[in-house]
Amino acid sequence: MSISVSPVEGTLPSFLPNNSEGPLVRRADRVLLVGCLLVGSQLLGPIGLVILIVGLLLLRRAKHAGEDVRPLAVTVFGVFSIVDAATNFLGWSIDTFAHDTHVGQVFMNGFGRLIDGGYYVDYNHLLLGGTGVAGEKSWQIFCVFGLFPLRIVASWGFMKLKRWGFDMMLITTWIYAIFWFGYLVNISVDFENRMGATVFGVVGWWVFDIWYITPFVILPWMYAVNRRKWNR
Repeated sequence: MSISVSPVEGTLPSFLPNNSEGPLVRRADRVLLVGCLLVGSQLLGPIGLVILIVGLLLLRRAKHAGEDVRPLAVTVFGVFSIVDAATNFLGWSIDTFAHDTHVGQVFMNGFGRLIDGGYYVDYNHLLLGGTGVAGEKSWQIFCVFGLFPLRIVASWGFMKLKRWGFDMMLITTWIYAIFWFGYLVNISVDFENRMGATVFGVVGWWVFDIWYITPFVILPWMYAVNRRKWNR
């Protein structure tokens, strides 16, 4: 005698989001992306912050209109990760490609004098120019050509509830965590020149670079959520 078990209807779709996006959600996401990139540019940060608020208000309007809207936590982590990656990408791109320009030197030397002496002491003395710390330049090349562009793309796919977005977000977050450890060792071995030659020292560096702790906040959350919600 065989017993047939029929699947329970309605259980799986109850916790999976709709595969379609409404026009208000798509519009809100475009506004949020523009806001993230403007905030990441640093100089246009106040304008970008206003645009981010507009994007969040559009998401709220979409929810009231009955459209399928992702959880707020997904938006917050996605936006924060894009801003973080864009900010670091821009700063290190200037030091990598524009270290000989007047604007680049003023920007990087000012940052070095205040926060990190590696961008002030012996600046532009290495083969590739820019920071005078060889280990710092190695991390720059790795992140400008690899980690940060991938991080921006992963965060966008993560916000759009794409399966590949979740997977890439998890991978790049782990890479970011490993990078954080390596970077901490790199800055510690040259501590006297990098922190000792600055106005604000260690406290100033942490206030400016506190965003490096984001992987240790995002990783536990990602392992706690149901990844099947990213099914688009």
